[in-house]
Amino acid sequence: MIENKKTGTQLKFIIGIAVSLGALAVLIVLIDGKQVAAAFKQVNILAVAPLGLLLVLALLGRAFAWRVILKEKVSLLQSFLIINAGYLVNSIFPFRLGELARVFLLLPAGLNFWNAVPTIAVERIFDLGFALSLFFIGLPFALDFSQNVYSVYLLAGLVVLGIAVLILLVRNKDKVYLWLDNLNFLGDRNKSRLIELVRSIVSSLETLSDPVEFTKIFFGMGISWGISLVFQYLLLKAFIPEASFIMAVFAIGAVALGITIPSSPGNIGLYEASITLALMAFGIDRSIAFSYALTSHVINLIVTTIFGSFGLVREGYSLRDVWRFSKQHKEDGEL
Repeated sequence: MIENKKTGTQLKFIIGIAVSLGALAVLIVLIDGKQVAAAFKQVNILAVAPLGLLLVLALLGRAFAWRVILKEKVSLLQSFLIINAGYLVNSIFPFRLGELARVFLLLPAGLNFWNAVPTIAVERIFDLGFALSLFFIGLPFALDFSQNVYSVYLLAGLVVLGIAVLILLVRNKDKVYLWLDNLNFLGDRNKSRLIELVRSIVSSLETLSDPVEFTKIFFGMGISWGISLVFQYLLLKAFIPEASFIMAVFAIGAVALGITIPSSPGNIGLYEASITLALMAFGIDRSIAFSYALTSHVINLIVTTIFGSFGLVREGYSLRDVWRFSKQHKEDGEL
């Protein structure tokens, strides 16, 4: 069993690296190094650097929303620093260990593994909803559709379906628990862990059933995505003065969905490829699109590295502590 898990982990790592290398290969084929250099020469990097402040505000909005999901068991500052620490870990280690780092940093607040993981899952649900919305809003313009009614219907259908599933899960939780309790083929240990995980997820989702709490979460995530969109648009205008707002909408939606694919630490290559291909759909020169994508990625990494490092130091932990925590949970069969 342990050997199979080790093999699976190695396979995921290889696939992630292969995806990033593939994305980089596509970029190497598409872009012209001289044109990229020319694009950077036309942009005053010192002038766009302050745009990183918008990312800080966007992360504060996300921290506010996650704090509500956590039922305010941590302060806004703690939520903000823990989120950044997670992004920092994701940029260094493979396997999305940043999410596990967030779980680790929540332990002092009295939240265990099974309490913390569902809160991150709920945040990801909101992320997926906003990402899909922006992607489908921008898609008709990228493909030059004269009518975008079908994409609107598809987006609305996905949103309604997702909400319906969540509502049914919460309202029929007792039936779900009973059904899980009858899954004897899982074994007592695995079954108890599964039930504990589902209970934690339902507990986090129950926060969404409260209109006031749901509004707070939606407001925080909406502010976060809105400010991120403004950041992308202003940065895009620095590289492409004639760029339209819808280009930034489609680009941020595309990259948000693109980086969900397993890749190397920091989504190197995949981040740039997602944005470059998205902007190419609008007829933007690929070298300029790549220059913009690379700058956006670097600014994101700088901001999360600064605050993520501070967050780890403030809590008295190191990257080695996070790695040890992840290994322990792998040995316990929880990952």
